[in-house]
Amino acid sequence: MYSVSTGKCNVLILTGSYGEGHNQVSNAVKDKILREQPDWTVQICDFFDYVDPVFNHLIHFGYHQVIKHFSYGYKWFYEATQELDPNSRFQRILNRMGQQKLLETIELFSPDAIVCTFPTPAGVVSQLKAKGKIDIPLITIITDVAVHSQWIHPYVDFYLVAANTVARQLHHRGIPQEKILVTGIPLRRQFEEPLVGSDFLDKNRLDPGLFTLMIMGGGIGFFQGIEEIILQLDRLVYPIQLLVITGTNKVLARKLLHISESCRNRICVFGHVDNIAEIMEHSDLLLTKAGGVTIFEALAKKLPMILFHPLPGHEMSNVRYLTSNKAAILAENEEAVIQNISMLRKEPQLLERMKKVMEQMSRPTAAGDAARVIIEAARAYRSQNPGRSKAESGYRELLAENS
Repeated sequence: MYSVSTGKCNVLILTGSYGEGHNQVSNAVKDKILREQPDWTVQICDFFDYVDPVFNHLIHFGYHQVIKHFSYGYKWFYEATQELDPNSRFQRILNRMGQQKLLETIELFSPDAIVCTFPTPAGVVSQLKAKGKIDIPLITIITDVAVHSQWIHPYVDFYLVAANTVARQLHHRGIPQEKILVTGIPLRRQFEEPLVGSDFLDKNRLDPGLFTLMIMGGGIGFFQGIEEIILQLDRLVYPIQLLVITGTNKVLARKLLHISESCRNRICVFGHVDNIAEIMEHSDLLLTKAGGVTIFEALAKKLPMILFHPLPGHEMSNVRYLTSNKAAILAENEEAVIQNISMLRKEPQLLERMKKVMEQMSRPTAAGDAARVIIEAARAYRSQNPGRSKAESGYRELLAENS
């Protein structure tokens, strides 16, 4: 949960704590805006704080259970709603969720621009604009190489997207080209700056000459089969070293630490870390799912990827983007994971080819490009509206409607 200050802010960023990526993008954009405009105020709010707490808890719990145990249920829902009309009954109901509290927040902060890094609040803000309650610029940052109806709303002013393929799909759905800007997915500052003076290898007793595999399963550490993969890697004739990020999954971290005690390979287990760029810098290969932020972090560091157990829907779109450009390999099962790791270790020229492709695809300055769009939109709005925005009167009208 984000701490919320009071008083006016220049930019309000609305995120959602369903996957760590949305929060990372929000923080990356905030950091860059404040570096460009140090006298500005940027507020990040979790949209789901405005939803009924019991309902929010049920959704959150259900989301994680479906992702963990019933991914095909998620696939069904994703595909069933992928082409949903923005004016459909379902979307209108969704857009009413948390609307009154959100408008109250907008009145409190009176921002010059609203940025959404999660799809649901983009729909709610768009509906507030449609009703004439607010007139503030709305910028949506799509955090995957995918287009889904939940991201597309009639009163979005700008879409900041990961790649040209997303821009083409949005335009195909009727979004004017002048509203679509290809920035890449905004990344943390550590991915913009070169690594200098790192003691990571010494601190973790790693051999700089040994092939290093990094394993990430997302911020909550969901990664089926990881224990068996590590044990199979330990049976190979050649040694490697492993850097495993388990995020907030403490149960998995304990299991892997126990396994590491009996393994020949050096295994470093990390929980939630803030130095992903440094760890990537010291890795030769990444085994991961296909979260939007993770793959763009790897692209920025030119770290070749093997993709395993991606979620259906948005992550499969990310997979298609990477594999069609030969920047990653999709492994269908644990055996394929081991085979591909072995192949890439034995044939470093394949890794080099992947790195060259990734250099063309990477966008390490995405946060700066996004920040400049947001700053310009905020300045334009403030210059046209030097007084108070519509939010206060809009909030009073909404209260009257609901009374």
